[in-house]
Amino acid sequence: MTPRFLWSAAAILLVASCTGCASKPAYSPKECPIWEGLAPIQVNPAGALDRHLRVQAAFRVCPPVEGIAEIERKWIELRHETISLLSSQTTAQLEDPLRAEKLREQLLILANDKVLKKARVTEVFITGMHLD
Repeated sequence: MTPRFLWSAAAILLVASCTGCASKPAYSPKECPIWEGLAPIQVNPAGALDRHLRVQAAFRVCPPVEGIAEIERKWIELRHETISLLSSQTTAQLEDPLRAEKLREQLLILANDKVLKKARVTEVFITGMHLD
């Protein structure tokens, strides 16, 4: 056998033996806990110092144990980033009929891209939202 053939055979065996190597997590995303540690946040919308937006949100975090540990360690960062996001919203954006859904999506991206490194937020729940 030539060295080239041996290398090819070894590569085939490696690939064949690794089928299913990327194992599924030992949990279902729906089983991941919901973290409610972000206290209600009140900000002034962009350009509206006489108005107030109050938001409260909860986050489903995976993996269950490691996710909760990371988000609890980084709650100050999450709060800071959330305040920045909320205070950048204009009153026109906050009066949009789909405002809660859009905010939910923005918070999901914010948590995963700017705050969490090992854990993932799989769902965001807006549990309170008031603009006055």
